Amino acid sequence: MIVFILLLLSASICSAQSPGAPAPLLQGDPAAAFLYYGSTAGSPSGAAELVPVQGMPFSSAWRLRTLSLPESGFNEWDLRIRARGTAPVAQGDKILAEFWMRCIEPADGDCILRLNVERDGSPYTKSISTPYPVGHEWRRFRVLFEMRETYPAGGYWIDFWMGQQVQVAELGGISLLNHGPNVTPEDLGLDRFYEGAAPDAAWRAAAEQRIEEIRKASVSVVVAAPDGLPVRGAEVRARLKRHAFGWGTAVAAERLLGAGDDSERYRRFISGNFNMAVLENDLKWGPWEANRNRALDALHWLRDNGIGRVRGHNLVWPGWQYTPADVRNLAGNPEALRQRILDRIRDAATAVRGLVVDWDVVNEPVANREVLDILGEAAMADWFRAAKECDPEARLFINEFAILASNGADLRKQNAYYRMIESLLALGAPVEGIGMQGHFDSATPPERMLEILDRFARLGLPVVITEFDFATADEELQAQFTRDLMTAAFSHPAVTDFLMWGFWEGSHWKPQAAMIRRDWTEKPNYRVWRELIFERWQTDTSGATGSDGAFAFRGFKGEYEITVKAGGTAVQKTAQIARNGQVVRISVSGAGGGNPPPSPGRRESPSTRRPRPI
Repeated sequence: MIVFILLLLSASICSAQSPGAPAPLLQGDPAAAFLYYGSTAGSPSGAAELVPVQGMPFSSAWRLRTLSLPESGFNEWDLRIRARGTAPVAQGDKILAEFWMRCIEPADGDCILRLNVERDGSPYTKSISTPYPVGHEWRRFRVLFEMRETYPAGGYWIDFWMGQQVQVAELGGISLLNHGPNVTPEDLGLDRFYEGAAPDAAWRAAAEQRIEEIRKASVSVVVAAPDGLPVRGAEVRARLKRHAFGWGTAVAAERLLGAGDDSERYRRFISGNFNMAVLENDLKWGPWEANRNRALDALHWLRDNGIGRVRGHNLVWPGWQYTPADVRNLAGNPEALRQRILDRIRDAATAVRGLVVDWDVVNEPVANREVLDILGEAAMADWFRAAKECDPEARLFINEFAILASNGADLRKQNAYYRMIESLLALGAPVEGIGMQGHFDSATPPERMLEILDRFARLGLPVVITEFDFATADEELQAQFTRDLMTAAFSHPAVTDFLMWGFWEGSHWKPQAAMIRRDWTEKPNYRVWRELIFERWQTDTSGATGSDGAFAFRGFKGEYEITVKAGGTAVQKTAQIARNGQVVRISVSGAGGGNPPPSPGRRESPSTRRPRPI
């Protein structure tokens, strides 16, 4: 009898993979299969009801109300609608989930719902658990995911979690179809990797146009003889040597300063691929007090080897696990704790003054709050003021994770971070930049990341991608997402720098995320790095001066090597190109002047007058 039941179950599960029409995971009306789970009073509390809908491919939708959330001590899944899957599925089956969403409240923001499919019981294995943001217009979502385990009918749950924030969202047109193990995203008309990954994705053309407008400048190189007359026919070459935009990496001081072949390769790689850096751990509170000389030696090496822009990371990480033991022992003495932190800031900021261009004054204050819970968030304003007093030239940043990651849908974190920055600015704190770390384990659609950057840009501060990595075994996906995030960041006018959180598998907190393997061979994401920065976003142009002695070009902003050859003489000059209409003047001795400039009483005709650069 048991064998017979097992055979029936096996046949039932296998039937879900058989060719033909895809099998629905929910029988009958999918919307009616869901029920609300969660409190209707107290905190958190919510409600859910089916409401009629007009003008859509479905006649009713769930109106999901999240009425209240406590500051802490609750889970996103405390409020949800859920349905038990009524069809068997096999591990590896590809499920196409389709649903429509729109946001009713908040009126000036997004709503978040998380699609979650999990085992009915411990360990609650999740085949998908992804949050999706949506604005006020109905939007259709089509998501392909893979079942991680085999389940009989009724052995798994299909949820939509609604406990991200106080909101009112509507959800309709729900469908989950099992297409078996062999279907591909392309078979279903989906982007292969993620929404916006396709070569013809709509966001790309706009991003390239912004790059052309904000990252390049019109320049005129004017060549003159010693007598001041313009030199006609001079050969000019303008070559970008170093981007104005920061392309950087985290660096381990011990490896940077070490001996042996790996350390030598490590140093050469940094010099050849980056114009910016950040010490990964050595300026943090504990490592700094344990061995400040190592950090200082690394900073001096970077400066002496052409990496003139270094970020300081970080002055205060306000969670107990990131502070020295004696600091944790001050939890019961707020004034002593306050003074110990100010002493730490003054010590480190003074010691490295002139060696860093930025400081992460506070790191992860939304996620790590033990110190803030004792001293209050206003204490951060004093931390910024102390850092500014000790290093007036450095830009002072606040830094946080999971702002762009998590499908761009962690609104709880985003909203808290935004409010925190607003509050600090209102207190007069010298917050001068916003750090977004950028640790990813799945891709966020580029358009969503651009929306988030737009939102934070409204605070009027520069934004830096401070700690990018993408840990995945799919190297093609990794390379594609690296390309798209670099492009999105470079195209956004608020973003000034982009830093990887390490590059070599032999010295990386997530080795899978590295650009270079342990044996120093290249991965596809490194080839993307080289292609974009050193090929596509590169300027190397040449030509001859006209009768006015000018050679005009448009190039990426940054440090240029300009070479002029005239009359058998060659002159080379370094120039910083930072703005439109910039003029670089070069005098070439031994070169004869060309046409004299017009006399005061003479005007050029419209046909011969050269327009001034803009």
